[in-house]
Amino acid sequence: MTESLLHTLRVPDAFGGADHCVQVHDAGSEQFAARLRKMARERRKWARKGNIACYRIYDGDLPDFACAIDAYVRLDGQPAHAQLSALDMEYLSANTFLHIAEYQAPGSIDPAKAQARFADVLALAPVCAGVPEDHVFAKVRRKEKGGSQYAENRKPFVFRTQEDGLWFEVDMNGYLDTGLFLDHRVTRQLVGRLSVGKRVLNLFSYTGSATVHAAAGGAAATVTVDLSQTYLDWARRNMAYNGFVGANHAFQRGDTMAWLARAAEAGLQFDLMFVDPPTFSNSKAMGKVTWDVQRDHAELLRRCRAVLAPGGMVVFSCNLRSFKLDGEALSSCGYTWKDITPSTIPHDFERNPKIHCCFALQ
Repeated sequence: MTESLLHTLRVPDAFGGADHCVQVHDAGSEQFAARLRKMARERRKWARKGNIACYRIYDGDLPDFACAIDAYVRLDGQPAHAQLSALDMEYLSANTFLHIAEYQAPGSIDPAKAQARFADVLALAPVCAGVPEDHVFAKVRRKEKGGSQYAENRKPFVFRTQEDGLWFEVDMNGYLDTGLFLDHRVTRQLVGRLSVGKRVLNLFSYTGSATVHAAAGGAAATVTVDLSQTYLDWARRNMAYNGFVGANHAFQRGDTMAWLARAAEAGLQFDLMFVDPPTFSNSKAMGKVTWDVQRDHAELLRRCRAVLAPGGMVVFSCNLRSFKLDGEALSSCGYTWKDITPSTIPHDFERNPKIHCCFALQ
């Protein structure tokens, strides 16, 4: 850090205590602090009322402070279906953790200035949100070749939280993401509602959060598929935390495209599928094959069609902001579809409605 400290900000305490003095590098940090204090207060109130334990506070609201800040409440030791509104503010403050992801600054921004601003974010965030300083975990998202994202590996910091009264394990530090994609909170609720009595398939399952919602919604059986054994084991733990174990809940490792081909050959059929592929992947486990959601989604959904039971539905989502559904290709293999994106964007992501797109295909 080459810049000298500009000044000291006096920041009001999040819960009415004595003001905090925070040293910052960038004069614009005062505006950031005011914005973050306001959003943290509003979101905390909204989350308590809605019993939401994990939520977004800030999402690049100010262009000069390009980062996303999410809050996660640790609920280890609390009973199932714990109501946040019943927990006092002292408990919530002591058990809330911030996950801060910095977005790589454009080339036109002086790297030293971007570094100074992010240092200010890290200094101000715990004060503005009213959490302990050591409850802040920072990640840097850097674009790599092909559109993938990178963050260095770190020591895990794992605890359990809840969503809709269901238990989920999150890791605040070990990976780029925590294990729970918060922008899909409403989408998972939709999967749960649609799962009653259904055979549910979760492809590109990550940590199996959608499978948990499906099982909780009354699915007759679930199959969870991912290329990573690490994530499959995580998914199995998430299911077990909620009591969903046994032969009706299968976990299978494999490349999704190859897995679907084998499933079709075996005559497997599913009533509901949740398909949320990455934007891009060149995983070593895939060999020389790469994955590009814009290029490959039509073939993926064609293979899904081969194992979709009559009257079944595919809930398809992705996070590529420029994504265009190949309607002609989907029509040719017998799909009708509806863009349900607006109804799947949670309140805390409304500022960025392009966070994902979502379609219901039948």
